[in-house]
Amino acid sequence: MYSYYSIGGDIMDDKKIKEMVYTSLLAALVCVATFIIKVPSPVTGGYTHLGDGFIFLGVILLGKRNGAWAGAIGASLADFIGGYSFYVIPTFIIKAIMALIMGSVIERLPTRMKNRWIGGALLGSVWQIGAYYVVGSLIVGNFLSTISEIPGNIVQSAIGIIVSAAFLAVFKNTPTGKRLLEI
Repeated sequence: MYSYYSIGGDIMDDKKIKEMVYTSLLAALVCVATFIIKVPSPVTGGYTHLGDGFIFLGVILLGKRNGAWAGAIGASLADFIGGYSFYVIPTFIIKAIMALIMGSVIERLPTRMKNRWIGGALLGSVWQIGAYYVVGSLIVGNFLSTISEIPGNIVQSAIGIIVSAAFLAVFKNTPTGKRLLEI
């Protein structure tokens, strides 16, 4: 039996509320993982962090739409709180598209293919690396000096994939993980 709630005239069932709560929790995890452990990048004023791993997990656990919301909100909130307000809007857009790319790849690859999320994370990461290169170049007004930021973004993406893989290796052995993870 479902319960129904009215929020601003919209009727919401338990499933929608759970999706909102899970998305919010993952956004908070992305924010914390992005904000707490970071290595500043002197050229563009940005930083390298662990948040991408939790964005990848968000897509795996919540699907591409809610994973994109969690990643975009969490990462841009970390930028705002951390004093990188000039990156809030670009981060929101870049992380959302990164998650949507990952989710689209997962949806399109055959379900019998193990670890198809890695292909999605890699393609999403390529988008992110290129997008941050362009944004950083526009911020500093120079497309040459920001080339030095690319290795940091590559490392960030690679660490994000490793963090996700480590979490999934443990999580898939839990009762909840066995139920949720069919990737």
